[in-house]
Amino acid sequence: MKFKHIDPLESFKLMIQVYLVAALVILLCVFIHIYKQENFSQMPICLSLECIGSFFEKFKLAVDVFDYLIKALLTGVTIFSFYYALKNYISTTKAAKTTIHLTNLNTFKDYLISESQSMKVLNVKKIDTLKWYNLIYPDSRAGELDISDNYKMLINDINLLIEESNNYFLGESTKATFFDYKNHQTQMIKALRKIGIELARSPRNNLKEAEKSVFDIINKVNKEFCGKKGPSLIKKQKYN
Repeated sequence: MKFKHIDPLESFKLMIQVYLVAALVILLCVFIHIYKQENFSQMPICLSLECIGSFFEKFKLAVDVFDYLIKALLTGVTIFSFYYALKNYISTTKAAKTTIHLTNLNTFKDYLISESQSMKVLNVKKIDTLKWYNLIYPDSRAGELDISDNYKMLINDINLLIEESNNYFLGESTKATFFDYKNHQTQMIKALRKIGIELARSPRNNLKEAEKSVFDIINKVNKEFCGKKGPSLIKKQKYN
């Protein structure tokens, strides 16, 4: 049997009804037992204060049972109230986290589409939006929008690659005496692919425009979605 669709509130109402019926039966049984044991049917009717006091004294067990049943009922209602309130709170919190995640993700997608449309070189179809977003916000589904250290490191790797190529181009590197744009482009394609951006190979004359489009949109995303606690911006390229 499946119980996934059973409403806890309706189930609790049914349990209360069953409990009340059972409590009534128990009280009735106790009352009948005392009534027979004390042989009240054979006693004359007496309405004096002494008789009434004696009557309630002999039914003290029934009163104690009634008191216990009421306390048990109130305890059960209190426990269920806390449970139901907690259940609703958890459900509301999950819904809020899902809303935060979907709203921010859709905003991110719309922003990339809007920005990439103004760039002739960069095609939005070449951007894995979900990969980029999950890289920035790995805990977004939990409602957390903290910038990941992994994303900051990848942006830093791109900057290190730009700095290295700048030194090659300016003759300030101890590793090489010339700028090899093909090698640079290969490394940059690999680095950008980790973010979710597919940079197409292009002749050296088009390299500047292609990279500028990519770096511009990365900087815009970092400014708009990462803020001051996000990664550093892409450095200026001197090798083009």
